[in-house]
Amino acid sequence: MSSAVLVLTWNGGEAALRCLEAVAALDPPPWRVLVVDNASSDGTPAQVAARFPGFDLIRNPRNLGFAAGMNVGINALLRLDPPPEHIALLNQDTLVDPGWLAAITAPLAEDPRIAAVGCKIRYADGAIQHAGVRIDWPRAVARHIGWHEPDTGQYDAPCEVEYLTAAAIGLRAAALAEVGLFDEGFWPAYFEDIDLCWRLRRSGYLLRYEPRATLIHAESLSLRDPLTRSAYYNRGRLRFALKSYALADLEGPFAAAERAFLGEHGHNPEGRALRYAYSESLAALPSIMAARRALEPDLPPDTADRLRDLLLALRRELASVLYRRATACATELYSL
Repeated sequence: MSSAVLVLTWNGGEAALRCLEAVAALDPPPWRVLVVDNASSDGTPAQVAARFPGFDLIRNPRNLGFAAGMNVGINALLRLDPPPEHIALLNQDTLVDPGWLAAITAPLAEDPRIAAVGCKIRYADGAIQHAGVRIDWPRAVARHIGWHEPDTGQYDAPCEVEYLTAAAIGLRAAALAEVGLFDEGFWPAYFEDIDLCWRLRRSGYLLRYEPRATLIHAESLSLRDPLTRSAYYNRGRLRFALKSYALADLEGPFAAAERAFLGEHGHNPEGRALRYAYSESLAALPSIMAARRALEPDLPPDTADRLRDLLLALRRELASVLYRRATACATELYSL
């Protein structure tokens, strides 16, 4: 069974080079390694070409973000004759263990129903970062299973899961050809992997957590500012919910939970991130509708209007929360 490893880089510097050194040490080695660079300005692609001449390298002319950058690489691999049967994706800030590739592709080789395999991902201190992903209902908040828990063997059994992170994931090439690649509307990152997992399961495929596939992930080296990360995260969360949730769930439990969250946290920095996410989602509504219609051709004719009304109502609720907070603060100040 042929397996290719695809690594996406962007201003990764030494972290990206260490990632590729670990890929070069895989045993057994991959059939092919492809590095896609998202227009790094720190010399990363030149260093990759010099230090890893056996790896293929694609230099994107601009930063396409995670989904589109990975899609460039996946499409290049799928065009090969023959293409690889399995494609393993890696973030540039990962350090895989030598047996990682064999472990992550074994379930794909054993069961044709499995389309994606995830890993036991650790932090540098040995704590668990990822043993699968769950989505909290109804706000569509992604949670890594095992996050920051000491690794005492509690996640050492392979199991089926609903979602996986694409920081390190093994994918069946034929399944990607069937359901499509990453939705590039999840820019620059966050929730494109959740969306792909949802579409794979929607098509009848299984997702597997494989604890023998192990690695270290530094996490969030590309986006270090927490407010920026939160803004992009929430934009991705909203795109996923607006694309995949039933309208009744969006207008009911989702909207209620979102309003409750705004009431408690809207005056914090998280409120700034949500204001950005609501506005960006309104601007992206035509793209969201096109993606939703591709999956659900018989949408009610008023779907776009209902989604727009939902986002406008949430944005008004956030403004109301901020106004009430400002009024309360002013009243307290003048009472001194």
